[in-house]
Amino acid sequence: MTDFETYYTNKFRQDILKFFSTIPERSKHTFSIGDRTTFTIQYQTLTKDFNYLDFLDIKEKAFFGTALFFTVLVDQVCFTHFRQQYDKFRKLTLYPKFVGNSPSTDQTNFCPSDIFAAFNYSRDNKKKDETPRIEFLEVFNNAVPVMEKETTIFFKKHLTEIDGQSFWALCKKEFPYRLKDQITSE
Repeated sequence: MTDFETYYTNKFRQDILKFFSTIPERSKHTFSIGDRTTFTIQYQTLTKDFNYLDFLDIKEKAFFGTALFFTVLVDQVCFTHFRQQYDKFRKLTLYPKFVGNSPSTDQTNFCPSDIFAAFNYSRDNKKKDETPRIEFLEVFNNAVPVMEKETTIFFKKHLTEIDGQSFWALCKKEFPYRLKDQITSE
């Protein structure tokens, strides 16, 4: 897999399903007790302390983490800024929630950018040192135009009451990295 668009359109859905098949059942639905339609991803399930992502190589982890970031971000932006349309959005997407590990935080949305930190986190210093660090910046920069296009097309086709460009502008405010063009123009 050499580019983000190919990964996102051809493999991400398969990888997220595989990921959900590896994590414990109790981690999949922490957000709403009894609601099996709301999927959750706990911070710890993305860390080096567990082997839930071992089916991916290091480059695929960068793709997966970036795609997951955008998925969670879009869901949170819709909930925060377009609450009246959120139920319709939710039924169309079924995007997962990114949550904490403990009973006090496993029903709390974490910041999507924490996904990048989770991939490189380990409580075990030996494990942290022995496993390569996943670098997201280049994949992230390549993903931005792909995800902008995907997002704006989604709203044009499925939720016309939301302007895709305005929605995307709200997403950009939450980016954890400065974009390549922002860096070179300074």
